[in-house]
Amino acid sequence: MVFVMRKLDAVPETLGEKLRALRRTQAVSLAMLEDKTRIQKRYLEALEHGRYADLPEPLYTRNFIKAYTRALQADENYFLELYEEEVGQMDLLGPHRLPRTRVRKGRFFVFSRLTTGLGILLPALAIVAYLLWQTSSLVRAPEIVILSPADGSAVQTALLPVWGYVSKDDVTVVVNGNTIVIDESLQFATQVDLTRGLNVITIQAKRRYSREATVYRRVVFDPVVPAAMR
Repeated sequence: MVFVMRKLDAVPETLGEKLRALRRTQAVSLAMLEDKTRIQKRYLEALEHGRYADLPEPLYTRNFIKAYTRALQADENYFLELYEEEVGQMDLLGPHRLPRTRVRKGRFFVFSRLTTGLGILLPALAIVAYLLWQTSSLVRAPEIVILSPADGSAVQTALLPVWGYVSKDDVTVVVNGNTIVIDESLQFATQVDLTRGLNVITIQAKRRYSREATVYRRVVFDPVVPAAMR
């Protein structure tokens, strides 16, 4: 009798491996998951392979994990904890501190005037830099991430879902002239009526004193006409 040794699949260890194993266990393809979560396939692939550099900011990545696990009826808190652990392990450590050397008395007098000047100049520069940073942050346009629809897509239904995220909680979102409410997770969702042919959807986001961010999505509406009506 001949025995055939089969190599067992490695036990998934990373967040991406466990997500991929969960999806495959339920026989769900990436295309099916993309349609169910409205998350673009490239983001799902990046999440499953641990390519966090290809994903948006951590806030959006956490929302992706929530949508992914909810679609597969899994414990989202468990996978969020795995994400926090992996992100924490990738944090860069600061440079090692070198031991302080004893300063000679003569050198102290040589550089005393220089250090006195720097002691006055550096705080002033720090204050100016802080004020500039605050002003820049105040007027900077908020970020908009559109998850659906994809630009240049074609649809066959007249009612189009529009879904995405913004980077701040005090942002006003306007889609085709209509103000949309964002929820606690900074998501917004609405539906747009399309006309036959090319439709240009305008998504705008603005804070009280900031510049306005504008994103466009071009969608072609080509309804299916029954054969009897042709």
